[in-house]
Amino acid sequence: MSIKCAVTGYGSAFAMGAFHCSQIKNTEGLELVGVAEPVKQRRDEAHEREGVPVFASLTELLAKSDCEMVTIVTPHDTHCPLVIESLEGGRHTITEKVMCLNTAEADMMIKAAKKAKKMFSVFQNRRWDTDYVTVRKVIDSGMLGEVFDIESSIGGYGPQGGWRGVKKHGGGMLFDWGAHLIDQVVQMVPAKPVRVYATMEYRVWPTDTETLALVHVSFANGCEAHVDVGGISRIEKQRWLVRGEQGALSKRTLGDEHKAIVRTVVDGVTATMEIDPVGAAWDAYYANVVAHLTKGAELIVKPEQCRMAIAVIEAAFISAKEKRCVPLKELGV
Repeated sequence: MSIKCAVTGYGSAFAMGAFHCSQIKNTEGLELVGVAEPVKQRRDEAHEREGVPVFASLTELLAKSDCEMVTIVTPHDTHCPLVIESLEGGRHTITEKVMCLNTAEADMMIKAAKKAKKMFSVFQNRRWDTDYVTVRKVIDSGMLGEVFDIESSIGGYGPQGGWRGVKKHGGGMLFDWGAHLIDQVVQMVPAKPVRVYATMEYRVWPTDTETLALVHVSFANGCEAHVDVGGISRIEKQRWLVRGEQGALSKRTLGDEHKAIVRTVVDGVTATMEIDPVGAAWDAYYANVVAHLTKGAELIVKPEQCRMAIAVIEAAFISAKEKRCVPLKELGV
């Protein structure tokens, strides 16, 4: 018996709403039964492409559909109210990243899920990216020894389009790519983040969002992480540089076109090795949701984990504005 699913926020044929519909259709144990989309043209397109009933709003979908789970794929500033509405409507709920705009919203969402006794998760699909999984594999192998410094970067040169370039909608690079990179380092380090220092640039592109964010996160075990996301660099940094007491790792790109380079000590001799990339597996996210709901498997992306990443992002904005280091205990971490 498949879990009946619906998507709120379809967008264009190549937007994330359509992507989630495809992911649901291609996951054993899930069935797409509806799409909610406020724009009529896109709603008509969703009906034609997906072959399911369409609705003008989440409210209408909840009232008229027999769906059991809803995936929210809308601008960042709408995630909190829509997730709470879905949970209060008795549906398991997934939201696209970023989870929400701040820890206060995160707390309300987690509270609503517990009260409704429904699953709530965030689509942090880049925990299954080639680069991240490869780096985790090397760290977990012990080849680097104790890791004390992590640099994670995504950059380029170009403005963000649509609502992603508008601050009130939760636009900007930190809520976009930064949401993935912060989530990754928080999961990678086996200790809680304790303080954040950040600087941001608002230059080059005509937008009220940051065009570059440099976020430094200190962890309780002494590890330091440096996240760099932006759209004002004509030359990009390498994707990863990880340093440990025994060795270091370099990974140039996101995908599998470049191997990771590891330089470490083997039997007393310094050796440089090329590590084959591990293939990406984004379909694992929905497969885990099915296993969790039907077999009691552990949910991989837990809202409490995402709340911690939100605290780091919120602290980064505070730090950049007030020009100070922000202890995360101020945000309940």
